[in-house]
Amino acid sequence: MSRMQKFFRVGIGSIIAVLLLAGCNLPSRVNPPASEFALTIAAETIEAQMTLNAQPLLTSGTAPTATTDPLLTQNPQFTVAPTNTPGPSLTPTEEPCDSAGFDKDVTVPDGTEMTPGEEFTKTWRVINQGTCTWNSGYSLVFDDGDSMNAPASIQITSGTVSPGAKLDISVKLTAPGTPGTYRGVWQLRNDSGAIFSIEGIWAEIEVVEPDVFSSDTSFEIDQGEQADMDDGSSPPSDVEDFEFTAPSNDNKNLVPLNGARFLAMGEDEPSYADCNQAALESDEIKISSGLVGDWVCFITNDDRLGKFEVLTLTPADISQPQTLEIDYITWKTP
Repeated sequence: MSRMQKFFRVGIGSIIAVLLLAGCNLPSRVNPPASEFALTIAAETIEAQMTLNAQPLLTSGTAPTATTDPLLTQNPQFTVAPTNTPGPSLTPTEEPCDSAGFDKDVTVPDGTEMTPGEEFTKTWRVINQGTCTWNSGYSLVFDDGDSMNAPASIQITSGTVSPGAKLDISVKLTAPGTPGTYRGVWQLRNDSGAIFSIEGIWAEIEVVEPDVFSSDTSFEIDQGEQADMDDGSSPPSDVEDFEFTAPSNDNKNLVPLNGARFLAMGEDEPSYADCNQAALESDEIKISSGLVGDWVCFITNDDRLGKFEVLTLTPADISQPQTLEIDYITWKTP
């Protein structure tokens, strides 16, 4: 054998030896026992079933949702430094130009009793609660209820009324002729004709007819005699109220005395209110046959209001002394 062949064999043998040694050092696979393999499969099965049970049931039309770790979905918390943000600004309430408030009744408080036809003056005290000054163009105007013979409007001042100032406003009224409760309401009007409301501007009264003081359905007064109409006596038992005079046959008169006053009212019977509102005079009333059937309102020397109707004047011959027969009533002083 040649030297080359010998060297080749030795080289091949070395390579085979190295390969064999490397194979022996590789890790060997060790199969687990059969019992451990069965337990591993059972555990994996239970884990898979629990995972299925934990998934929610889906109803018809409901799409499955992804499950995410709450730790991953929590919103990060940040601490923000406070800022100096100004609050909302307050807008001041604008005061009205024209506004009025009621202060008090200066005269005739609510519920005051009045006789039918009685004249009175109602006065209110009001306050200018607006921002505008009232001037001579401002007025009081009737608004609702019973006007009690008041004018449609009256000027409230001839000067000016500054904001915050008080003013007395007066109006002349007349009580209605029929007993009852009456109320009238007034408002204020500015110089542009605009009405502005106010509380308390009204007048409320109770109309009550006085009781009868004396009366007689047939009271006679002879020519030349005097009479007291307070108690219906002739000759008078007290101070006389009028006298039946006859300077001549064609000049016979009823003459008032001691402050008494009369007024012929005609054929229609007057009410208390009519007599109360009548402009009674101290002038004499001429007596004639034309006076028969007429009514006369009077007020006695004791300020008692009354009325009478001339029933007869007899005899008809004016040349003879005559007798005046009347039907009268005198009311008590309110």
